Amino acid sequence: MERPPKAAKTEKFTQQEEKVLESLYKLCIQYIATNLHMVESFRGFPELVAADIFKEADKLSKFDILTQPHRNMKLFCEIYPNNVLSSLNISSCYVGLNYSVECFETFSGLHSLDVSSCFLGDHHEFLSHIAHLKCLINLNLRKNSLSDKGVRSLYAPFTLFKRGPEHLKVLDISENGCISEKSVKKLKCFKNLQKIDITGTSVKVKEMGSEWRLCPEKTDSLMSITNEGWASEAVQKWEITVRNSIPNPTFVFSRGITRSTAVVQDTNAVSFVPGYRLTLHRNPQTESDTPQETVTTNSEQDDSTDSIIDLYKVKDKPS
Repeated sequence: MERPPKAAKTEKFTQQEEKVLESLYKLCIQYIATNLHMVESFRGFPELVAADIFKEADKLSKFDILTQPHRNMKLFCEIYPNNVLSSLNISSCYVGLNYSVECFETFSGLHSLDVSSCFLGDHHEFLSHIAHLKCLINLNLRKNSLSDKGVRSLYAPFTLFKRGPEHLKVLDISENGCISEKSVKKLKCFKNLQKIDITGTSVKVKEMGSEWRLCPEKTDSLMSITNEGWASEAVQKWEITVRNSIPNPTFVFSRGITRSTAVVQDTNAVSFVPGYRLTLHRNPQTESDTPQETVTTNSEQDDSTDSIIDLYKVKDKPS
C-alpha cells in the first residue's frame, strides 16, 4: 500500500493549524456585547471585563449615534463613569451636541470638559447637565453667547443645594461679551476655583473687590482638553457621523422640542491681544484658614502687567 504524498500531508496539517479556536472568555464577551439590550446592570463586573465588553460593543456599533445609543452607554456610565469618559472635548461641535444631547448627558464622571464655540446660549439644556457634574475640575465655556443668566445656571444648584462641580478649579468664560462682574462674584461659592479667564467679557475688574486679582497670562488657553476614556473613539464617530448626515442643519430637535438659536454676540467691541489672556486669580488671604491648592499652568507671566491690561479696552461704539 502506497503512502500518501508528503505534500498532501503537509497541506492537511497546515489547514488544521489555520483553524484557531476562540477562548470561552472571548465568546462570552462577544455574546454580552451583542445582547446589551438584555443587560440590566454591570454592577459587580471587574473593570477589565467591562472594558473588554465595551470595546467589543463599540466594534458592533452598539453606540452608533443614529440609533440613539444613550441606553447602551448609560449601562456603563452608571457603574464606571470615570472609566467611560473622564475628559471630553466637543469644541465647535454644536451640531452634534444639539442632535443628540441625551448621549452626551450620559457622561457623568467628567473631570475636564471643553464645550467652547458651541453657541449654547443661556437656555441650552446641556448647561443644566454641566451644573451637576460632581467631578468637574476644568471647564471651558469660551464663546458660547452666555450672559449672567447662563452663568447663574452653573452656580445656582450648588449655592442652593450643594450639588454640582464642587472641585472646579479652572473656568474659561472668555468671549462671552454679556457676562459681567455680578455673576462672576457669585462663583466664589466654588471654594476650589482658582482661575477664571474673563477675556472678552464685560467684567469690571475694579468692582471685583479683594476676592480676585487680575493677572494677564501669555498663553492661548488656560487648559488643553482631549477625549480620554473608553468612549473616546465612540465620541469621534458621533462627530463624524453627524457632520456627514446633517451638512446644512436648519432645525434641530431634541426630546421633541425645537431649540431656539442663540444670539451670536459682537466681539469686535473688545480689543484682543494675541497670545495673552486676562485671568482672574483667587487671592489666598481672602479664603478660610484652610490653604487652597494653587493651580499651575504652562503659561508665562508678563512683568508689565498694567501695560497688557491697558490693551484690553472696550472700544467706543460710533454714535
